[in-house]
Amino acid sequence: MKKLLTLVIGVLATVLITACSPATQPSTDASGASGSAAAAGTRMVKDSSGTEVELLANVTKVAPTIGAFSAVTAMLGASDKIVAAATSSLSERFKATYPGYEKANPKGYDTKNVEDIIASGAQVVYGPGNLTEEQQAQLKGAGIAFVTIDKLSTVEEMSQAFSIIGEILGGEHQQKAEKLVELYKGNVADTAKRTASLTDAARVPVLQLRADGNQYTTINSKDISHEYIVAAGGVNVAADFTASGQGTGLVVGTEQVAAWNPKMIFTLSQESKQAILADPALATVDAVKENNIQVCPAGVYLWCVRSAEGALAPHWLGKLLHPDLFSDVDMTAEVKSFYKEYGYQDLDNQATQEILAGRRES
Repeated sequence: MKKLLTLVIGVLATVLITACSPATQPSTDASGASGSAAAAGTRMVKDSSGTEVELLANVTKVAPTIGAFSAVTAMLGASDKIVAAATSSLSERFKATYPGYEKANPKGYDTKNVEDIIASGAQVVYGPGNLTEEQQAQLKGAGIAFVTIDKLSTVEEMSQAFSIIGEILGGEHQQKAEKLVELYKGNVADTAKRTASLTDAARVPVLQLRADGNQYTTINSKDISHEYIVAAGGVNVAADFTASGQGTGLVVGTEQVAAWNPKMIFTLSQESKQAILADPALATVDAVKENNIQVCPAGVYLWCVRSAEGALAPHWLGKLLHPDLFSDVDMTAEVKSFYKEYGYQDLDNQATQEILAGRRES
């Protein structure tokens, strides 16, 4: 009887110890998710609006919906995970800088086609999306998650976008994203600090103007470049302008440009610069008369749009508008440092100057 009692007590003790051991506590994955999600090998990521989206714990195949986000993904060290992309937006420089992309997407699957996304084997699609209910159902039916990243008008929103992409990719890519956010915010803050004491009269009237076919487009205060202009000591003369076409730029007439009379115009290509200079309707504009038409630099993507390379844009603009306040800023050194960290290459002087001149390889 004593032996039986001893045996029963021993069994009970073992059960109690096991029940209290850490091994029986809810498990968590690398992202901190617990319970059934971790057990099923999934995790939750919040999109731009804070909505949670369930992803695989280990994401290896992604499909960014815009070229800028393919560039961000590659800069975070994950070009070999891009199995579908906005292919027409990817330059030859992008492909040469990140050879992992073409190995991951040899068939050129394009994110503008849901059928391509499904065929690519993508596990998650991310970026701005105007998918129909039918297309969303197609992705869902194929087991593909969609993470909406569509708030891209301010430094805070851009930083959030970089962080979300890093979180989707996970691991070392997420750590790289946080470094990028730190650099990006730091450069904008440094630029704004340098110009903070400028009087209104000392701030330069600036206009971003693009020659798109037979029309011109510009940006107002809802575009990320507006924040770069303000930080750099400029005044966006089109800040309050409203017109059609916000997604690709606001259509503007030459009469309005002449009325604004900016002292400096920056545009997005050498071809656009030549079109502006050659237009007799703009001949009276101060920026045109003084040949102060600057072309936005372009690395693997344009700097003056919603891209990671926007981290370099504030200093670039600051040096153009107020060179005395940015005399210690060496843009050649900054470009080389940035692309060594996020392009994984040592640029020579020629390549560096081509980037700064906005000579983007098509």
